[in-house]
Amino acid sequence: MGSHPKGVERFDWTRTDCDIWLFNEAPSVKNDNGELKYPKADAFFQLHHEAIWKSPKNRTDEKHYQWLSSGKTPKAYMQEKYKDVPKSVKYPIDEVLDLVKNVHMIVDGKNKDFKFFTCSPDYALALVAQMWKEGQKYKRVEIWGIELETESEYRYQRTSFGFWNGFLAALGVELFLYNSIFDTPMYGYEGDVAIPSKVIEKRIVDLNKELGDDRDNYNTRAESFLTSLSGFLKGDISASVQKELEAITKLGETAGVLNGKIKESLRYLEKARAMEEKAGSSVFSLGEFDFGRLSYTKQFSQVRMEAAVINSRIAPLLKRLLMLKKNSQKRQRAIDELRKLIIELMNKNMLLFHVTGAQQENQFYVDSLKLSYKTAGGKD
Repeated sequence: MGSHPKGVERFDWTRTDCDIWLFNEAPSVKNDNGELKYPKADAFFQLHHEAIWKSPKNRTDEKHYQWLSSGKTPKAYMQEKYKDVPKSVKYPIDEVLDLVKNVHMIVDGKNKDFKFFTCSPDYALALVAQMWKEGQKYKRVEIWGIELETESEYRYQRTSFGFWNGFLAALGVELFLYNSIFDTPMYGYEGDVAIPSKVIEKRIVDLNKELGDDRDNYNTRAESFLTSLSGFLKGDISASVQKELEAITKLGETAGVLNGKIKESLRYLEKARAMEEKAGSSVFSLGEFDFGRLSYTKQFSQVRMEAAVINSRIAPLLKRLLMLKKNSQKRQRAIDELRKLIIELMNKNMLLFHVTGAQQENQFYVDSLKLSYKTAGGKD
């Protein structure tokens, strides 16, 4: 039993036909009414370092160690058998790792032990497998309250959780999964959706209407702005230049993001037309758009860093320029250098906006395909 509300709310806590396993502080956590959030447990897994479960600043239960040492706990699977935790039992990590000793992992040319555990439920599933090996076989295993939905904390845990589910399935354990983690289209057989070129064409038309004259307005204003930099020859126009640069950047963002969306849809339109020419229809998978989204996300970080480096060079150059004699050739050369640097920054910012638009366009298609799956499959 994990901590997702769906599991806690839907599970029948009056059942007597099963052993209930919880994780970490769950058995001692109470709700707002002072009642146990999880009414009962036969065992739980607390496999963190003792500095964590002994901490008076425990993020879930500040009295967790006090509860552990009381002896009024279920069986506690821990890294060791601790004298100050009466119900603690050493987790059989060596025996569990023997289950996968046939797996050989080579990373960057070096052999490494296969130790694939990224969350507490992995250890519970692996323990079931080890118990089966020893002849202690549960008739079935039910998994409740584990959805691993959060991007920041749980997304990377899905792979190992899937591995140990697969391990149990291969052993022949009867699994009942009360979650939606593995409820996805079958790669190749399912999950591909027809997107006719006409649909993409309409998308491009709509985006161009939204763009309107923003692109031309940006180009006109940018050209005028660059011309105005000549004012530095006779005086200090830093304040007006900074203000205008911010305004142009904002205008460029609107045009650039839309341009990025249009270019990305044009790329998919070319693919759709090629498929229709060869196979009579155009079909796309969720993975293609998701891969595109992730690729542009990585590119965004790189381009943003490059833009920041360019921007950091402007202030020192401007300071040096203003120290030069007015109307001098040296000041003019510094102005030309400043103009080139600003152009470089504007181009880099525009690339950043294009990448953002392409990223958002792939997300648009990802969301569209997911909606198509739900509509076709009737999933909730």
